Amino acid sequence: MHLLLPTAFTLSPLLGWWMGAPWLTLALAAIAIPAAELFWGEYSTTTPSYRWGALMPRVIMLMVLILTGSLAINAANYEWDALVWLALSTGYVCGGIGIVLAHELGHRRALLDRTLARALLTWIGFGHYVLEHNRGHHRHAATLQDPASARQNESVWRFMPRYFVGIYRDSLTLSREQPGKINETLMLTTLTCELYALALLAAGWKGLVFCIIQAWLAQTLVATIDYVEHWGLQRRLIDGKPERMNASHIWDCANRVSDALLFNLPRHASHHLEPSLNCDQLYPMPESPQMPTGYAGMVLLALMSPLFVKIMTPRLPAPHNNTH
Repeated sequence: MHLLLPTAFTLSPLLGWWMGAPWLTLALAAIAIPAAELFWGEYSTTTPSYRWGALMPRVIMLMVLILTGSLAINAANYEWDALVWLALSTGYVCGGIGIVLAHELGHRRALLDRTLARALLTWIGFGHYVLEHNRGHHRHAATLQDPASARQNESVWRFMPRYFVGIYRDSLTLSREQPGKINETLMLTTLTCELYALALLAAGWKGLVFCIIQAWLAQTLVATIDYVEHWGLQRRLIDGKPERMNASHIWDCANRVSDALLFNLPRHASHHLEPSLNCDQLYPMPESPQMPTGYAGMVLLALMSPLFVKIMTPRLPAPHNNTH
């Protein structure tokens, strides 16, 4: 399952186009996968990790890049309604599979892996994410200093403006701290503009609109996932400094469907506590607060703020669940 599921979902926009159902990917993401997570995904936290090896994440990432790029270049051939559906579908693939793999490969040392991560993120106008995530978020997660850690009184809609502005600002700051080097944040932003200019030349305004819609949904997805991963959790200050990160500061998710689709990313606590682990090595942490379902379902839940707060607040570790 763990080999088939991400492959099938990556190819689903192309399959939907061939079937005359360009909305297929969104139907899978909003209905089929959340239902599978809810009714079949939960497992014991002793379940061993799925394993992909070093090659599989690279192959799927190349598939994402080739598929979404090809669909964008051919945008001039779509009717406007099909274009919107396909752009949303590829945006979900880029935000669901692509950014997960960019996160995984961006933590690896090999130049190929880091290049693939930046290629995907640049394609969706989010190149600065890998710099801020690796050098900013991992250091400041679950503190007020971290723009990617949601506070308990924030809905996802209030969180997103602070998130997008904050991670770009912090990425610029981190880029400037590298003396004698090209400003990586500005370079990747410029590359995104150049890619979209090429899409405009290749497919006209439809190509540019396709890219913008795709990037918007992909970025919205990653912001929503970042929102749920640390929502309401905050490290205490000890002598003016945040306490050491521990399992209580990261939401974990024991869901086999979500693990299989997202390369074990839902085992997020072990990633934060041991960032050197690759996706094959991540393990569940039952001592962390637990999400009630998989990541696809959590995206839907986060968008319904009152219901999200009602379900998630009792799951917060003390004293957070007594704070309003």
